[in-house]
Amino acid sequence: MKLFAVNSENRSFLVNASFLALMQAANTFLPLLTLPFLVRVLGVELFGQLAFVTAFMYYFVVLADYGFNLTATRDISIHRDDGNRINHIYSNVMVIKSLLLIVGFFCSLTCVLLVPSFFEYWPLYLASFVVVVCQALFPVWFFQGMEAMKYVSYLSVSAKVVLTAGVFIFISGPEDYLWVPVLTALGFFLSVLVALYLIHVKYQVSFQWPPLAEIRQSLVEGWFVFLSQMKITLFSSSNIVILGMMVGPVAVGYYVAAEKIMRTLALAQTPITSALFPLIAKKMATDKVAAITKLKKIAYMGSVLYLCLLGSVYFFSDSIITLFYGEEMQASTWVLKVMLIIPLFIFLNNIFGTQILLNTGREKSFFYILLAAAVLSLVLCVTLTYFFSYQGTTIALLVTEIFIVLAFFVLVRKDWWCV
Repeated sequence: MKLFAVNSENRSFLVNASFLALMQAANTFLPLLTLPFLVRVLGVELFGQLAFVTAFMYYFVVLADYGFNLTATRDISIHRDDGNRINHIYSNVMVIKSLLLIVGFFCSLTCVLLVPSFFEYWPLYLASFVVVVCQALFPVWFFQGMEAMKYVSYLSVSAKVVLTAGVFIFISGPEDYLWVPVLTALGFFLSVLVALYLIHVKYQVSFQWPPLAEIRQSLVEGWFVFLSQMKITLFSSSNIVILGMMVGPVAVGYYVAAEKIMRTLALAQTPITSALFPLIAKKMATDKVAAITKLKKIAYMGSVLYLCLLGSVYFFSDSIITLFYGEEMQASTWVLKVMLIIPLFIFLNNIFGTQILLNTGREKSFFYILLAAAVLSLVLCVTLTYFFSYQGTTIALLVTEIFIVLAFFVLVRKDWWCV
């Protein structure tokens, strides 16, 4: 049985998925070159400190994004033939992102000034916030909604190449750790400039200062999706933040070294699910049965492929940790083995939650499940980390992901079995 019939809709989907795959390959394999190098050159403790600051700053990335990676992508996809509407969407998003970045800067500055352990590394926090600004202003949502992901792919790959080359050129010892966020920011900054040029020149989108009423409406409409995204952050980045504050950067280093490999495996599904979202958004409104049928095919095939991949990695996990990070990081092996099933759960969570719940207007249900998961994650993480250090943090993440996939499936089971 063919997974897709050959038609213009699926051809567009596959083209965009291919460019997303290119981008994801850069996001996946280039860090695999730099991470082992950074662990060995900087040491476990400083590597853990970098990971801690990155996790802390991710709160502000999510704040500035405000769920626009989903809501703005959907709106651009639906109104892509209406130039005036596109102008309004683009302007609203960019203004709101800029305002939220200002709020985020003052919040992060307050934390750095008030917490001694933060202030000790204030240059690292400052450089890392520049990365937040560049990430927030990089308009992936626009090109994804227009199904023109080739531009994002080229720019993202270029940014990663700049970072990767720079790491090997400029970092030779622990004293060079600041180059990591500086190089990351530089790559993103150049990509943002080119992306904005394409939007204004190629797509002839013009900025129109939105009235306050439109800004307020956009904030209200995106509120539940934003909170849902923030809840995801609470049980991903917060685990690292809690571990760092309760145990220290060395434990963070062991945990993050394994988590990076797990997240890399989880990213394998991103080209498909990201390209799928605008397509399902349109199809769900006109032919729900066909949309669910397509999702079921992708879910079944993806699950089988993931199980094969994850099983292979589990078998070689000891060798993988030693090869990547060295003998001193063997503590990460246990973490990796426990985490390995999580990429499959993330894939299914996207199918049940993002693709079905959000595209059928059940944002509140999506939000409440992730709210419950965030609370569960925080309680488990604090408790288990206190007693079992990074091993407890790992178990907390696994239990939370199991809870989410079961809860999402309970909500969509009628949709799932309708075809």
